[in-house]
Amino acid sequence: MDKSIRKSMGLLVLVSLAVMTTACTNNHDMTSSAGSIAQAEAKFVEAHPIQLKSFQSTSELSGTLAPMEETTVSFEVAGEIKSLPYKEGDTVKKGDVLARLHSTDYSLQLALANANVHGANAQLSKVKNGAREQEVQQAKVAVEAKKISRDQAQKDYQRMEQLYKSGAISETEFESAKHAFELAEKDYAQAQETYSLVKAGARTEDISATSASYQGAMVTRDQAAATLAKTEVKAPIQGTVLAKLADVGQLASPGAPVYRIGNIHQLKTILPVPDKDISSWKVGDEVEIRLYEEKRTGKVTNIYPATNEQTGTISVEVVIDNTKKDWFAGQVVTAKRTLSQKKGIFVPAEAVFSRGSEPYVFLLTDGKATKTTVTIGQYVDNHFEVTSGLQAGSMLITKGADRLLNGDSVTVKGGNQP
Repeated sequence: MDKSIRKSMGLLVLVSLAVMTTACTNNHDMTSSAGSIAQAEAKFVEAHPIQLKSFQSTSELSGTLAPMEETTVSFEVAGEIKSLPYKEGDTVKKGDVLARLHSTDYSLQLALANANVHGANAQLSKVKNGAREQEVQQAKVAVEAKKISRDQAQKDYQRMEQLYKSGAISETEFESAKHAFELAEKDYAQAQETYSLVKAGARTEDISATSASYQGAMVTRDQAAATLAKTEVKAPIQGTVLAKLADVGQLASPGAPVYRIGNIHQLKTILPVPDKDISSWKVGDEVEIRLYEEKRTGKVTNIYPATNEQTGTISVEVVIDNTKKDWFAGQVVTAKRTLSQKKGIFVPAEAVFSRGSEPYVFLLTDGKATKTTVTIGQYVDNHFEVTSGLQAGSMLITKGADRLLNGDSVTVKGGNQP
């Protein structure tokens, strides 16, 4: 074969190799492009296997601390304040004198009332005991004297009557004698009555009236004593002085507060419990109470009998021990309590959708998203309870599901690979 023919055949082989190379390159590019398109159509998601879980339903509420027992004390009478010996933070016992008024005027009123009682008592004794023997004798002597005067007036009258009939005296003289006799007779009768009363003693009515006067004097005396006692204010409970509300020298009015005291060895807080949860609260239940980073255990002592119409809550009173008095009235605390514990299928809230239809989720099945209708129960800790529609072990698409349609191809890039 000559040289030119061999050269032509070499070029043909080179062209064929070039064509084959080009064809192979084109086929590889086409295959790569198809794969890229398919890869672009698959949506990236995150999926996890469905498991049975136990969730606790907890209640977190807040309230303000207050003394277990608290009262405001004030004077019941007016006057100038003489002493206020206690200050904020002092501990007082029940019955301690917290404050005093200047009491001179009230002491004088009591002294006068005592004097009136003594006088009324003496008068009552006199009435009950009757007249003394000397008084009876004097009354008897008076009767005898009046009788002598009456008898003499009677004789004069009889004599003047004879003279008048004989014309020896005028009618005027006769009338004067007659009037003198009548007057003497009345005096004698009055002396007899007085003697009879003195001898018989006081009547029942007089004794009753005098006794009533004595009782009235005693009541007035007791009132004066009670008023004097009210110039002191005593602690009605054992506790701590929370506030001093007056000053020495100030003119106190009845009812104006001077101290506020409370028992802070125990504190209480009122928690606003939603009425849907109130069945889970019972008197005696323990509650975790937190103040900043410190936690204590409180106890439910009272559940109020009515719902607050404005908030739809029921007040629950919780008592906390405060022996060291290191928690203070007015501080805000939070209360945490487990209401219930339930086991079931719980899925993240972001995996559940409801676009004008029943709730649904997407399951991962053979590389595709499968829309699955579910029934929702309670909401706990950002999870929905699924009561029907799912089974443990199925792969649930938890992220990226908001971009899916039923049957979409998906690629798992997070969670657990199927």
